Amino acid sequence: MATTVTGKLNKPASQFQAGESTGFGLRLGVKFYERETKTDQWTNYECAVFAKAPAQIQFYQQALVEGAIVEVSGDKLK
Repeated sequence: MATTVTGKLNKPASQFQAGESTGFGLRLGVKFYERETKTDQWTNYECAVFAKAPAQIQFYQQALVEGAIVEVSGDKLK
């Protein structure tokens, strides 16, 4: 079952080398209301996206900045 998370980047994506690709690490927090305790709670997610083509790397560098709203999907949570 796929999971989709939408969130705002409070910090720019971290950039790192991954072999021939460039990786971008994303950290997202999702706020939800816990009805039993009647408090706001947070779930934190971390993921990485990878790019190999120079144009794709440049796009991620420009798009994954502080304040950007991103949506990521994945088949499994770990």
